[in-house]
Amino acid sequence: MAGDLPIIPGEPVPHHACQALQQLVANMTSQVRPSFPGSQPVSFTKTTSIPELLGSNYLVCEKSDGVRVLVLMLVNENGPQTFLITRKNEYYLVPFCMFPTPDTDPYNPQIFHDETLIDAELVVDVYPNGHTERKLLGFDTLVVNGCNCMSFNLEKRLGYLNLHVVKPFERMRRNMISSERRKVPFIAEMKRFERSYGVHKVQFETIPRLQHKSDGLIFTSVASPYTPGTCDKIIKWKPASENSIDFKVHVADAHSLDIRLLVWQGASNYSEFGTLAIRPDDFNRNALAGVRSASDLDGKIVEALYDPHYAPPAQWRFMRFRDDKPHGNHISTVHKIIDSMGDNMELPELLGCMLAIRAAWKAREASAAKP
Repeated sequence: MAGDLPIIPGEPVPHHACQALQQLVANMTSQVRPSFPGSQPVSFTKTTSIPELLGSNYLVCEKSDGVRVLVLMLVNENGPQTFLITRKNEYYLVPFCMFPTPDTDPYNPQIFHDETLIDAELVVDVYPNGHTERKLLGFDTLVVNGCNCMSFNLEKRLGYLNLHVVKPFERMRRNMISSERRKVPFIAEMKRFERSYGVHKVQFETIPRLQHKSDGLIFTSVASPYTPGTCDKIIKWKPASENSIDFKVHVADAHSLDIRLLVWQGASNYSEFGTLAIRPDDFNRNALAGVRSASDLDGKIVEALYDPHYAPPAQWRFMRFRDDKPHGNHISTVHKIIDSMGDNMELPELLGCMLAIRAAWKAREASAAKP
């Protein structure tokens, strides 16, 4: 079904082995703690983001509505192994998946990536004839064959990703016999980036060609290093009407549909934030298909959209479950998202800034070219 989150292929790694892999990744990325090392964007605000885009070089791409994963490639005595790492810091061993290096024979690869870590989105493309296809969309690089690339600029990291990881994988996959190729769990592609002033091209050329849902734009600083955790040099834009927040659900009274939304305060602490807008006929249809009653929502992480008109006095409408996340958004993130709702731009206004952003980029380019 279009818009569904893809199921992660493979089997969860047992706890003791997972801990060892988490520590390995922490060592590879020079992190003190073995937590999920992926970068997280900040929400777009007119007040801060437009001056940032005017003052620095950024690249922009569409924001795919899929499952964020890091891809870890290793080689041991049993051969190459590929793991997908979720935002919950869970590790999945993916069968029939290996990433050759660019210098090996594409028809009979013998050399594979070892200690390579990339950032990607797992999506499901749904075609008009009903055919579906799982894709891995790469968009950043952390480590390539033990070489930490996190301090490199974005364009260099993307170059490594394309030439060292994506192209060799796809060349190998295409050269497989069809029976073996069908076992490979996904197609690998690069996300398409444009300069920051190319929003019109992304919005009206790239996104209409997609076979999966896209729900916004991501601006990433060219000069900034890859930064684990929240990074203010990665900016997430959504139309103000589509800004959503992830909460934990507490069902106070299933019969009266008194469903509380809890905001994460850190550690295992939550506090009440608002109420979830549910209509009695929402169950067993659309996003809540298969949910028998409100009590089944208790303890779930859900994505909710601000919509005070849907089922007042509740103000947050259910969008979907976020089983890929261990917690809802942190309270600090929630405040930023709410601030961005009142300080955001709809698409026409954002497009209206592109000429000024382009002029500023070209001025920096001309200045750098002077002897």
